Amino acid sequence: MASSAFLTEDQRSARDLARRFATERVARRAAEIDRDDAFPWDLYGEMAEIGLLGITLPEEFGGAGMDEVSMCLVLEELAAASGTVANAVLLAKLQSELITRAGDDEQRRRLVPAIAAGRRICLIAVTEPNAGTDVSGIGTNAERDGDGWVISGTKAFMTAGAVGDVAVVLARTDPAAGKRGFTTFLVEKSPDGDPSRGFVVGHKDELMGMRGLATAGIVLDGTRVPESAVLGVPGEGLPSVLRSFSNGRIVIASLALGLATGAMQASLAYAQEREAFGRPIGDQQAVQMMLADMATETGAARLLIHHAARLKDQGLPFAAEASMAKLFASDVAVRTASNAVQVHGGFGYTKESTVERVYRDSKLTQIYEGTNQIQRVIIARDALGARRPSPAADRPSVSS
Repeated sequence: MASSAFLTEDQRSARDLARRFATERVARRAAEIDRDDAFPWDLYGEMAEIGLLGITLPEEFGGAGMDEVSMCLVLEELAAASGTVANAVLLAKLQSELITRAGDDEQRRRLVPAIAAGRRICLIAVTEPNAGTDVSGIGTNAERDGDGWVISGTKAFMTAGAVGDVAVVLARTDPAAGKRGFTTFLVEKSPDGDPSRGFVVGHKDELMGMRGLATAGIVLDGTRVPESAVLGVPGEGLPSVLRSFSNGRIVIASLALGLATGAMQASLAYAQEREAFGRPIGDQQAVQMMLADMATETGAARLLIHHAARLKDQGLPFAAEASMAKLFASDVAVRTASNAVQVHGGFGYTKESTVERVYRDSKLTQIYEGTNQIQRVIIARDALGARRPSPAADRPSVSS
């Protein structure tokens, strides 16, 4: 876990609050949530009560007004106990941040405090069955109709899709405008299953890991919304969503780090308790090598994450650093979880083992909010752009 040496008092307080909650309430429920694949409503409500859903929100909207580093610390602690519970907090953070940034005053005051209080769950409806990483391939469309809009399309793989009651929907509004032809809308869930009155829940996904997130798609079929449902400026939906993706990569990296840390802690404990050949397996160099890699890589991931978070807190460009943090931390999570199963041997391969669940949970962190292959593309483009040579006319000749 993060050392206190470089943390502010507020950051330590946020971390300690999350650590206590994770230890006292989440850890004992993690296996049950995974087994039953049910959204943890009780824990979600408790986290709202103690302020974890609104850590970074402005105080005027019911938040604590804390920084991104604090959010990273909270997610790491929660994910060490349960990736599902940490993901629920992450979703609330991204929902409220997007609405706070892009919404008008009425939208912010109507939705953001309710999200922080756990009264509403907002979906971020971008991914579609045939459009994931390439968001410009989205087929959901919205057409003006009188004093409102009519939206049609299908969204897929949304965290809390089966339990959310409002969605930020990215739809194509001007096919001729390219990337400037998308708009985001706030769409309420249909109160009676009539798709003209709001979105309806579509296919419910049974995931390999991160079970209990109520992941599902939604269907919009002639869904009518008023002009006031437009979130932000018409035509600016795609840039707004892409910015949200960059924001999300920092906190997903923190969640991945928490998974890795939890797997490492379980491995350290097991290595000291389990004996083979008359001594703890932690005395074996083969096991020590895996433990050393876990400690080194989780420490390095934490530095990358906190660097990206501090850049964001200071209002500096952070997109490439967020991709670096997400790429590295998620790879570390998968690698650490795999080694943790190895340390635990046959027991690690059973459902009774914590690390078996972490192994399944960790894979998602390499996929959502942009696959790790896409993160490498983003990082490479940034590196090439930052180091692109000046035009030949501006460089001295070989003979000079």
